[in-house]
Amino acid sequence: MTDIKQKIINTGKALLALHLQNSHSGNISVRVGQKIYITKTGTMKGHLNKKDIINFDIKESLRNVPRASSEAGTHQGILQYDQAVIHTHSIASTLLSYIVETIDPVDWLGSCCLKSIPIKEFEKPVGSPEMEKQIPEILSHHRAMVVKAHGPFVRGSNLEEVLWLTCLVDCSSKILLHLKMMGMDLKKIDSPVWPPDLNEWRISLSGRIIRNHKIVDYFKMISSDIFMMQLSPFFTGSISVRDKDEMVFSPNASSPIYFSPAIIKTSIKEEEEDFFQRLHQSVYLRSEEKSVIFTHSPYAMIQSISAQIENRNLIIPIDAEGKILYPGIPILHPELDIKEIVKQAIEHRMVVLSGIGVLSVGDSLHETLHHCSSLKNICKIMTWVQHLENR
Repeated sequence: MTDIKQKIINTGKALLALHLQNSHSGNISVRVGQKIYITKTGTMKGHLNKKDIINFDIKESLRNVPRASSEAGTHQGILQYDQAVIHTHSIASTLLSYIVETIDPVDWLGSCCLKSIPIKEFEKPVGSPEMEKQIPEILSHHRAMVVKAHGPFVRGSNLEEVLWLTCLVDCSSKILLHLKMMGMDLKKIDSPVWPPDLNEWRISLSGRIIRNHKIVDYFKMISSDIFMMQLSPFFTGSISVRDKDEMVFSPNASSPIYFSPAIIKTSIKEEEEDFFQRLHQSVYLRSEEKSVIFTHSPYAMIQSISAQIENRNLIIPIDAEGKILYPGIPILHPELDIKEIVKQAIEHRMVVLSGIGVLSVGDSLHETLHHCSSLKNICKIMTWVQHLENR
């Protein structure tokens, strides 16, 4: 099962890149038939090799598997009914576990995909028999849970889906944690129920698959930058470039170089059911722009939600470069007519849809990436200055 082991290795690299692990923490497992593949105890998850991954029968006593992860019993219980599990030491969700009993996301992605994330306190919160018994039961009703003072366990149908959900847990936790630290009245937040619930972790694509190596490599480079700069959780957001009356489009914009996001060519004249793909098409139909990026930036979400609470409709940078390049970035309600959203994005180079994400446009993916990456720094600086002022 070399392919499964390579996927575990790549997942470990991604978790380390996102700072969801320290050098040796966490564990990753996959079920293939009646076999469980799991990382060995004490391994460096960002530098795994195939010898660091062992396998055993799903019904096998762990007394016969001495080098399995310390959480192997918990993984074994969860994999009785699902296919993959990731346990991380996400700082944001761990910090929240000290102050709340459940993590209830206030951003659209987390609200749609995770609903409510339970937190459970254990007397012995690392590899204990009570965890092995109770966590699989909790996760039979939820996609993710957090062990108080220890971190989240997430399960799903394959490793990519679980990595996606793991990143959503961290992203939603980060947004919620910062809003609480800023002293925001969360009761004033509009429920992020729009667009309709997102049930699938990957949208259905209609179009011709792109196999041109130069185009694929270019898209993978931009996708990797989005991922490494944490502009959007893993396999979220979308990127495109215009090609006459068509566009080259990828719905999985945030992805490290060792993953392969889908890339298609499709018409800009068709009205797609997916709102985000339709946003890209609408930009090209109503402007001469050559590139579009949509991201679910956590720091932009923090600032857009805090602005909503305080009845503001602009993000006004406080850093020197931000003031010069982007005097004011509009915050729009996502139910605004799509034509007006696009109009303002073209005028300001980007707009923030409150609680949902950032639409950026430009003459190239390079330029468009500059806009949304600059916004991340603008919003991060604003967030931390607000923390300092609230001390």
